[in-house]
Amino acid sequence: MGPLLKKPVKDILFVTVGYTIGGAEIMISRIAPILKMRGYNVRVVVFKGWGPVSEKLKRSGIECIALHGKGRFDLRILWRYFFYLMENPPDLIIAFLYRAYIPTRIFGFLLGIQNISSVRGVRKSMSLTNKFLDKITVPLSHVIYSCSGAVTDFLVRDLGIKRNNIVTIPNGIEVKSFSVKLDKNRILKDLGVIKGTKVVGTVSRLYEPTKGIKILLEAFNIIQGKADSLLLIVGGGKDKKELKQMAEKLKLKALFLGERNDVAEILSIMDVFVLPSLSEGFSVVILEAMACGIPVVATNVGSNREVVLNGKTGFVVEPGNPYELADKIKKLLEDKKMRKLFGKAGFKRVKEYFSLDKTVASIENLWKGALQ
Repeated sequence: MGPLLKKPVKDILFVTVGYTIGGAEIMISRIAPILKMRGYNVRVVVFKGWGPVSEKLKRSGIECIALHGKGRFDLRILWRYFFYLMENPPDLIIAFLYRAYIPTRIFGFLLGIQNISSVRGVRKSMSLTNKFLDKITVPLSHVIYSCSGAVTDFLVRDLGIKRNNIVTIPNGIEVKSFSVKLDKNRILKDLGVIKGTKVVGTVSRLYEPTKGIKILLEAFNIIQGKADSLLLIVGGGKDKKELKQMAEKLKLKALFLGERNDVAEILSIMDVFVLPSLSEGFSVVILEAMACGIPVVATNVGSNREVVLNGKTGFVVEPGNPYELADKIKKLLEDKKMRKLFGKAGFKRVKEYFSLDKTVASIENLWKGALQ
């Protein structure tokens, strides 16, 4: 595939909603430093305030800007964003998530700035207004960049975008960062977990019902009396308190660890990783779990089936079904040989198909070789 952008690119601006720890933010925090190392000037603008991701980006020498919007509908950020672009026009804007790429398309068109819309999820519950805005502004984006085949199918089927106007670039990770040998007994001890306890875990934004954590709690309740295991839940979000109360009511052996910067360490102590989402685009954390050699149980939403090979690297189950979820988790907990076999196959698959270098190279190819 040749370059889709016609003007050369040296100055890149990433735009998204916030600097909190989420899939889009994590991908920006990994892609931006690599592009900087390849000689580009890279900046990141977010509509909200500061967060953990901005600290990571700053350590990589990336200029970070926050527009300090309040809530979901703070129209002041649109003026701030427009005037920032007027005063600091980049060669290219790469906007992640709907709330960032809609204004980026419009402002990019008005100011003559090339822009890429990075679509990260399958938004089944989009309002008619949001669908209308998406459809009419699509022509203002130079490239629609989808993170998975499932997202591409959604854009074609639900929004009517022509398939040949979409570039599918799967998420990738730096595999070696997750395939390191760690002292698992020390990590278990630090968390207060008894040695020999089997650990079932997830890493997710605690946002219901989308993330399906309530379904996971129900599933764990089903298997708790049949296997000596602990449930680890990593992540923060608006529903954390409610989910903790549910776990306490069910008397589950569960630890809520909040947001963590040592995800690789936490993943390394898990025997089974679970992603119970009811809606998903392309989960980066599934790749991370597989890079740690952990078998995965994931729901059949978004790109999960594209990543997890059912019966080979883990299991894919129907969303919203705690009994099927419990059955597959239990099966893996009881079969050490299967866990090792699936874990090995998962590591090999991530290394071969989902490396961060491949992702960045595919993004760079969108403009590499573009003529004046």
